[in-house]
Amino acid sequence: MPHGTLKFLVYTSSAVTRFYEEDLDTLLVEARARNTELGITGLLLYRNDQFIQFLEGPPRHVDALMKKIERDPRHTRVRVVLDEFALQRRFEDWSMGYRTLREAVTPAPEGFRDTIADLRSAPDRVATGRAAKELALWFRVRSGGGLVTA
Repeated sequence: MPHGTLKFLVYTSSAVTRFYEEDLDTLLVEARARNTELGITGLLLYRNDQFIQFLEGPPRHVDALMKKIERDPRHTRVRVVLDEFALQRRFEDWSMGYRTLREAVTPAPEGFRDTIADLRSAPDRVATGRAAKELALWFRVRSGGGLVTA
C-alpha cells in the first residue's frame, strides 16, 4: 500500500428500529466529532430504515470504525459493498455529509434504475461497486442541492 493511500468503503445496513430526525441528528453529531478526530470523511444516506454509508480515510481507522458499526445493535444486515484503496478523497470537505431520501410519490418511469436499490440487492461486488461509485459521484456533483454537510 503506497504512502498516503486511503481506504474507501461503502456499506449498507438496515435499522433495527426506525430512526426519526432527532435520532439521526444525534447520530450525525457523534459521527462528525469522531470522524474529524480520526481523519474520516464520507456520506450517510437514509431511506425507509435503510442506511448507506460512504467512509474514506486512513485504512486502520476506517477498518476499526467498520468493525464498530458491525457490532452496533442499531444495525442489522450490514453488508460491505465496496472496499478499496484510493489516492484521493471523494468527500474531502465532509466529516459526514447527510441526506434523508424519500420514496417517490409516483412510480418511476419504465427503465429507471434505482442505484440505492442496486446497492441493496445486487448479487455481486462488481455490480454493487459500480452502483456505489455512481452514487458517490452523483452526490459529489450535486452537493449544493439540499445535502447537509459538516
